[in-house]
Amino acid sequence: MAESRADDSLRQAEHLWMAGEEQRAREAYRRARMQFREADDRPGEANALVLLGDLEHRLGHGEAAQTAYIEARGLYTLAGDQHGQAEALARLGALCQSDHRDDEARQYFAAARTLMHGAADSSGEAQVLKRWGHLERNAGAQDVALDLFHQALVLYRHAGDGLGEAKTLRALAGVHRDLGHTDRAHGDLERAADLFGDQGDMLGQAGALAQLGQMLGVIGATAEAIRHLTRAVTLSAKGGNLRGEADFLTELARLEIAIEPARAREHFAHAARLYSQAGLDEMVTMVEGEMGRQEDF
Repeated sequence: MAESRADDSLRQAEHLWMAGEEQRAREAYRRARMQFREADDRPGEANALVLLGDLEHRLGHGEAAQTAYIEARGLYTLAGDQHGQAEALARLGALCQSDHRDDEARQYFAAARTLMHGAADSSGEAQVLKRWGHLERNAGAQDVALDLFHQALVLYRHAGDGLGEAKTLRALAGVHRDLGHTDRAHGDLERAADLFGDQGDMLGQAGALAQLGQMLGVIGATAEAIRHLTRAVTLSAKGGNLRGEADFLTELARLEIAIEPARAREHFAHAARLYSQAGLDEMVTMVEGEMGRQEDF
């Protein structure tokens, strides 16, 4: 049947994309779109267009992504799918944000938020508000970002979405830190780390702990910073995240160099090996350079 063939084409597209075969993935998404159209499945066709738009966006093809998202929105509208319309609008907002068209992004986010609210999708509405909050933070409107993140947090809690809440708390911590509210940022990150742990997200937990450790290191709370960064390293290693483990080892070594120089050098060397395994030669050079300067000192 046409629907089955369309679903198969979507799966093929996803596998091709993951394998780095972008052109073949693009062709598979387009094929799926036409197969859904032949089956008169508007939501299916719209979904294929959204995924095609995501691929084009990731590859930096802004115009192609925008065309796909706009067509998807039209199909969702014809199908009476309010949630689908909101998803397409949110993606258009994210696309405009990445192109630094902030005013257009705000309009898309506002429209997406209204539709998510009308569809009674608290988690979806929260996600839109969180994206919008990042836009405002990057634009320097910290107070606006703070309000948007707080609204998102309330909605994620209402939806029982622990991961969404944890990610929003990390974003809130960044704004609180920018505003000089270190105590609030500390509380946000501790709560985020706990929530990531409750959800079984080791890498998310590691990121929150590392963010907390970096902040504490800046304000001179070195012992506490080292403790959190050490936990972040351990969790990244368990989660198989070479880049994260290496990044956190590097941060840890920078804190340790003044109090435990031998241990710091071990951590720098370990980070360099991990960066090498991950194929990040420029990071190997950076870490080895830091090791050399410390030895000269």
